[in-house]
Amino acid sequence: MAEHHARAIGLAVTSAKLVAVADPSETGRAAIARIAPDAAGYPSFGALLEAHKPDVVHIVTPLDTHFDLARQALAAGCHVYIEKPVVETGHEIAELFQLAKSQRKSICAGHQLLFEAPARLALQLLPAIGRVCHVESYFAFRPSRRTAGGRVALRADLQLLDILPHPVYLLLHFLEAARPGGAGEDGMTVTVGADGTIHGILHRGELSGALTVTLMGRPVDSYVRIVGTNGMIHADFVRGTVQRQIGPGSSAIDKVFAPYRLARQLLSGTTASLVRRVSRRQRSYPGLTELFEAFYRSIEAGTSAPISEETIAETVRVCEQVSSSISALASSHPAIRPRPTGPTVLLTGGTGFLGRAVARELVALGCSVRVVARRPPAPWDRTAGVDYRAGDLGAAELRESLQGVDVVVHAAAETAGGWQEHEANSILATEQLLRSAASAGARRVIHVSSLAVLASARGGKVDEHSPLLADSRSAGPYVWGKLESERRAEHLAGELGIAVRIVRPGAIVDYQSFEPPGRLGKRLGNIFVAVGSPRDRLGVVGLDFAARMLAHLAVDFDRAPAKLNLLDPELPSKAALLARLRRNNPDLTVFWLPMWVLKPISLAAIVLQKVLKPGRKAIDVAKVFRVDAYDTSLSATLAGAPDDQRNYTTSEPSGEDAARSA
Repeated sequence: MAEHHARAIGLAVTSAKLVAVADPSETGRAAIARIAPDAAGYPSFGALLEAHKPDVVHIVTPLDTHFDLARQALAAGCHVYIEKPVVETGHEIAELFQLAKSQRKSICAGHQLLFEAPARLALQLLPAIGRVCHVESYFAFRPSRRTAGGRVALRADLQLLDILPHPVYLLLHFLEAARPGGAGEDGMTVTVGADGTIHGILHRGELSGALTVTLMGRPVDSYVRIVGTNGMIHADFVRGTVQRQIGPGSSAIDKVFAPYRLARQLLSGTTASLVRRVSRRQRSYPGLTELFEAFYRSIEAGTSAPISEETIAETVRVCEQVSSSISALASSHPAIRPRPTGPTVLLTGGTGFLGRAVARELVALGCSVRVVARRPPAPWDRTAGVDYRAGDLGAAELRESLQGVDVVVHAAAETAGGWQEHEANSILATEQLLRSAASAGARRVIHVSSLAVLASARGGKVDEHSPLLADSRSAGPYVWGKLESERRAEHLAGELGIAVRIVRPGAIVDYQSFEPPGRLGKRLGNIFVAVGSPRDRLGVVGLDFAARMLAHLAVDFDRAPAKLNLLDPELPSKAALLARLRRNNPDLTVFWLPMWVLKPISLAAIVLQKVLKPGRKAIDVAKVFRVDAYDTSLSATLAGAPDDQRNYTTSEPSGEDAARSA
């Protein structure tokens, strides 16, 4: 966000100039230096204030530092711009405003949506819709798993609190515009649902506004809808448009033609907004530069900041109330299951897609479950009975979490990024985990690999004895990371004298909330390009089945197979998977891309990759979408046997097993 600020300051049509940046990270200072090379860099804010006396300080740091940094800046005689969320409590913002008043300085908040085109136009149109009777602020958001710099993002509930000020201050702004000075005593009634969805009603005099913020709702959206006695305004902050229907709209002609007018407004407005963004090469957030300009001009003119103290303070109070509700939700989830009867299992990747399901199954089997994750889950994503611990697989404190563990289920792996990320977070993390487990006395490990690491059978069926890919880099960073992690795990089993079981799930699909596996094809908006033939059968495994099997293998580790290709006992065809996808997406259009068409395209892509990036391994797209025949007999056998009579078949032993055999 600091980089966006630096760019936006440079675009401001005022006399403002970025003179210095304080950041304890040398990388962070270097990033700003690339945007504003004349700005001096300092490792601390104190060092910056010793060398400079800036007119304005922008605080673009983590939330828990905002209050102290703002106090330092105001005490030094600086005006302060604070990114949202401004501070954590109403008491803190009241203290900052009191200090600002004593210093005759201004505070401005990062409420830039108010300066985007939709908010400005909606405000201009407000008088035309008559007496306002309803205001609604809606925000649907998809949490990020990674930051722009590749770091692990905040957990979902903290991301929710981070974006919450936007829909809150928009609601407050339009309520105030509709009923100036009409604030009531009741404030906001807010509830936080079990999935983190926020519903609130804010009372302002006789008018009430509705707030909805969700991490689960799709599509991603952000809008304010204002309804009056003479029409409606819909301000869309994703597309940068405003749709309006002004007039009573009660006649038959109005009802017929209104949808066409709205459609025309949406089409023309979206096109104009996109053209503006492209023509201006606008990389910073829309509205950011405009807000900076308004703040700087208010300082030069000696007038009030463009965001009122009341709006800032009330936004903080509402967000504080939601934060308290989320904390109460967290305390309502029991952390430890009383009196577990099964083994103690440490689960990595326990906050991910597969890991969450495995954790539930382990708890159901009576295990004492510990989940170690760099980012503990939000309250609504936690499984009752699981002990969540923050930590990194390479950290020394991981050994403490491994004390007393009977079985390690290693399901964590990198899922994004390039070769470097997969080497660090899949390959090296696996080695670090196994070494830590061995030193802590946890000598049973289930390593979750991937079916994609196996070579094609060339006319036969891929099974547990099939060889690994000869060229591990040919299928991209993810498969390379999985394959080399499996090799590292098998090698370390012998070196460390521990027992390792390799489980290779096929593409994991959640049949309850179906998303197509990657080898089925690619979705482009409302079009799905399916690759191959409808009769092809994909090597997939249902989420619930995979989780149940992994949990049972952990409980009955000593009789588990050394290697297991975890697949649905009966593999579905691509046609069956597409039929399931279309049931949930009735408007989806499907096109088939046969392999005989894809192969020459893939060959051309390989040549192009070698020309454009000669130093990198070219990826064979046709190989990524290849369809193999799989032997599912072992999965079927394990699935069909009673829990106490599972007839495990084994391949060659490794590590501790080999020592026992010898």
